[in-house]
Amino acid sequence: MTIDIILQRLGFSKNEIQVYLAALELSVAPAQDIAKEAGLPRTTAYSILAKLVRRGVVGKTLSRGKTRFVAEPPEALLRMVSDMHEELEKAMPELAARYNQKDGKPRIIFYEGKGAIQKVLDDTLESRPDEILEWNTDEFFKRETYSIDRLYIDKRVKLGIRARRIAGAGSGWQAKHQPYDKNELSQTVIVPRGLFWPDIEVNIYNNKVAFINYVENMSLILESKPIADAMRQAYELSWQGAQNAAVE
Repeated sequence: MTIDIILQRLGFSKNEIQVYLAALELSVAPAQDIAKEAGLPRTTAYSILAKLVRRGVVGKTLSRGKTRFVAEPPEALLRMVSDMHEELEKAMPELAARYNQKDGKPRIIFYEGKGAIQKVLDDTLESRPDEILEWNTDEFFKRETYSIDRLYIDKRVKLGIRARRIAGAGSGWQAKHQPYDKNELSQTVIVPRGLFWPDIEVNIYNNKVAFINYVENMSLILESKPIADAMRQAYELSWQGAQNAAVE
């Protein structure tokens, strides 16, 4: 495979390839010299050099008060590919979810690693439901461990999103939040710890059911109206049972 084809596959246009290769040949040089080497008008070459600077494969410096351009070492191309790979990895859950929408399949988005928990919390805000039904875990309060936004509840309240919460006795939900239910647009029911003390949180909102697995630092959002409706019914039964078993 020739260098030109490799650069084309990296998104370089024909003129960008000519200017980039000319810059490699000349080391530190003014735009007019690079334009001459590339066989392009100076204005065209200067515009392309500005693009290559933004992409991080050409640098810009001053020499005696005049602008000079210098190609970064070819390893910069490897960094560019690495960055593209990293961004693609981040986009894979959304791409996979779009693929899962074919043939009426439920939409499933899976996250893992750093930021996996916050992804679900962000989605609850972006989805703007009227209400979130929550089976809560005390793991939520280990915010530093899971990179959780401390202002999440404040942001939910600002958006006017209500919440119903079921949590275990002795949890942070009982001590830090139940007393402030009104301000937090919430209803919190606390049940005996022996009945309910999960490591996993479940949120139901709109047509989505989100599973937040703190133990394995991963999360999953399942979008399906029939499944969300069934889980909402299960929550209502759980809510009634929680109220009957509630502790003060």
